[in-house]
Amino acid sequence: MSKLRVFTFSPDWGLPTNGPFALKLLAWLSLAKIPYEQVIENNSSKGPKGKSPWVELDGERIADSELIIQLLARKHEIDLDADLSPEQLAIGHAFRRTFEEHFHQVLEWELLLTREGAAYMRGLLSREMPGPVSQLLFTVLKRHFQKQLFARGIARHSPEDIERKGKDDLDALAAYLQGRKFLGGEQPSTADAAVFGLLAPLLYWTMSTPVGDYAKSLPVLRQYCDRMKGLCFAQKAQANVDLSNRVVAGQAA
Repeated sequence: MSKLRVFTFSPDWGLPTNGPFALKLLAWLSLAKIPYEQVIENNSSKGPKGKSPWVELDGERIADSELIIQLLARKHEIDLDADLSPEQLAIGHAFRRTFEEHFHQVLEWELLLTREGAAYMRGLLSREMPGPVSQLLFTVLKRHFQKQLFARGIARHSPEDIERKGKDDLDALAAYLQGRKFLGGEQPSTADAAVFGLLAPLLYWTMSTPVGDYAKSLPVLRQYCDRMKGLCFAQKAQANVDLSNRVVAGQAA
């Protein structure tokens, strides 16, 4: 079998990566039971499209989580959505697009343009590079996302309106998930991997942000993300714990 290498941002908040689209891809790979090697690369400009994640497979570098998933699904003849009805597929598609195209803007706003999110990003960068360099990079990064989010539309609104828009997305998801384990019912689908990837970072991050705090106040969303996280990454987390214990035992010996 060809070796699949997945390049992602660093782990954080108890998640294998802090990148939402990389988290989506890793969740899908776990659900599809496709083995992979995760490579931490925080410089997204090294990727073929200048964004994270990307993969290396059979000597080819491929970017864009959606295109990667489609390629691997064909290659391995895997369809996580085979048992879904046309209605369930349509609903999953609508939620996936809502979170990838709209809620993603809210997430980026909270992470880079709120006081709490900006403080986290400064700290993250300062841990990886010298102070003056990290401060310069943060300034460049913040200006980039400010311009990008303004061009996409969300940053044209007041912080209060952005907060309301994010909460509306969460309310819609929470209402739909009442009484359901996953978007399609009892089993997770491709849409669940995407929605989890975009929702989990904001729900699990440690800083206090308006939309993040609201997500944490909705038990159905926390239960949904806990369910996906346990299903996709519990074994990997346990393997890391076992490895850590072996290392400690070896040092003690």
